Amino acid sequence: MDKRPLLNDDSLNEQQAAAVPQMKSHTHVFTSFPSSAVDQDDADENYVGNNNRDAHVYNTTNSDQFSLPRPATSSTANNKQQSRLWQFDYYRQYFEVDTKQVLQRLLGSITPRPNQSYFDSTIRQNPDLYGPFWVCVTFIFTIAISGNIKDYFRLSSTEFQIDFSKITLSSIILFLYWWLMPAFVYLFFRWRLNRIEYTYLELLCVYGYSLTIFIPICILWMIQINWLQWLLTIFGSLISGSVLIVTFWPTVSIDQKRVTALSMAAVFLMHTCLAVSIMLVFFHVTDSKTKLSTISTTILGTVATTKRIIAATAKI
Repeated sequence: MDKRPLLNDDSLNEQQAAAVPQMKSHTHVFTSFPSSAVDQDDADENYVGNNNRDAHVYNTTNSDQFSLPRPATSSTANNKQQSRLWQFDYYRQYFEVDTKQVLQRLLGSITPRPNQSYFDSTIRQNPDLYGPFWVCVTFIFTIAISGNIKDYFRLSSTEFQIDFSKITLSSIILFLYWWLMPAFVYLFFRWRLNRIEYTYLELLCVYGYSLTIFIPICILWMIQINWLQWLLTIFGSLISGSVLIVTFWPTVSIDQKRVTALSMAAVFLMHTCLAVSIMLVFFHVTDSKTKLSTISTTILGTVATTKRIIAATAKI
């Protein structure tokens, strides 16, 4: 029988504590942790959020201050605003037209429509100077060529010489009319109506195309029949003049009826005077001139025949 003394709980705990060796305590402090997949996702979300916030702040500021300069050829509108009247770039916009548009404007200038403005229907969106310029140049050379052909058939071979002064004179007449008449109309609208319905270059476009009808008429003027020449002149003036009246009528109709009628009559009369002056200067031959030319031709022919007879007689 075991006679060892019984130990209570306190003494038992003391013995176990004495049996276990004493260990030194150490404190570990972690300064860095490895990144996990969850941490990487959080970082991506934070990056996107910061970018969105920065973009929001950027948009709320003045964007013109931070925007890059536009290229020189970014748009035609910017070039129009930056160019000046004395620069070639300012007039470039008036030569940007295709063949289809030019043909439509040429056709519209010889087909007046009472209920439709020629300017509003064909020119207002994109006025040009390319077509009017070549209409005037073609008209000038047609006058010179047709006038010389008329002289060739009217005069004898000894009297006929190509007259290059017809080019100079017709150029002066046509270009003065093409430049001055739009200027007068522009100043009248600005002074009388206190409004700028048409720019000067738009009026140049309208008046240039209005001369189209006279190019084929100029060829028919070579026919030396007085009444036919006058009939062609009146016909061409009525066609092209009515196009001008229909174009300007909506603008001047707001004024007094008397002023409206007088202004439109002045436009038509000036247009008719141009046609009459060209016909009289370059193509018209009066009866007295025709008789004088016939007499001079007969005299010269008689003199030449007499010389031949005398020469033949001398040889005999």
